[in-house]
Amino acid sequence: MLGSSPAQRFLLVLLALLVAALCVVIIDHPQGATVTAAASPFDGPTLPANLRAADFSLTDQYGHRVTLSQYRGHVVVLTFIHSLCHDACPLMVQDIKGALNELPRDGAGVIALGVSVDPSQDTRANRRMFLAKQGMTGRMRFLNGPRSYLKRVVWKDYAIAPQEGTVETHSAYILLISPSGFERVGFPADEATPGGVAHDIRVLERT
Repeated sequence: MLGSSPAQRFLLVLLALLVAALCVVIIDHPQGATVTAAASPFDGPTLPANLRAADFSLTDQYGHRVTLSQYRGHVVVLTFIHSLCHDACPLMVQDIKGALNELPRDGAGVIALGVSVDPSQDTRANRRMFLAKQGMTGRMRFLNGPRSYLKRVVWKDYAIAPQEGTVETHSAYILLISPSGFERVGFPADEATPGGVAHDIRVLERT
C-alpha cells in the first residue's frame, strides 16, 4: 500500500475487518422510527476501497515465474499457506475449491494463488503433494521464493505473520482482489465458507 507503514496497514485492515463484521447497523431515529444502514454487497468483511494489492514475483510448484500483476482483469483469490499444515490451510483451500465449484465453468477465469509461509519446508514436491491431496492440482498455484524476499516484500505488504519453527501458527485468511487490482474482501479462516467466497467473487466480477 502506498503511503503507509506495515503497522498502519495492519491496523487499517484489522479495523476494516472488525467494522465489516457488523453487517447491518440499526440506528434509532429521533421520531421513534428505525433506519437500517445500507448493507454491503459482500458476504465477507470488506476492506477500504482504495487498498491496492501489492505486486510480487514468485515461482509456482513447477518453477514457473508468477506475478500478481499478470492477472489484472481477473478476480484473484489469494491466501497464505503451509504445505505441511493440517488444520487452517487445508480448510481454507477446501473453501476456495468449494467456491470455484459453485461458479460457472468451475471458476474458470478466477485465479487462485497460495503463498508460502515457510519457504524452507514448502519445497516444490511438498507443494505439489499438498495441492494433489486437496484436489487443487491445476486449479491453484502455490508460490514460494527466498525467505528474505517474502519477509521484506510479500509478508510485509500483506501484514502476514509467517510460520515460526515447528509451531503451526501463522496468519490465516482468504483475500479477494478485484480485477482492477484492489483488495476488497478478507475472510478470516474461521469465517470463510464456499458459498460466501463464491458470492463475493461474483460481486467482484460484476464490478
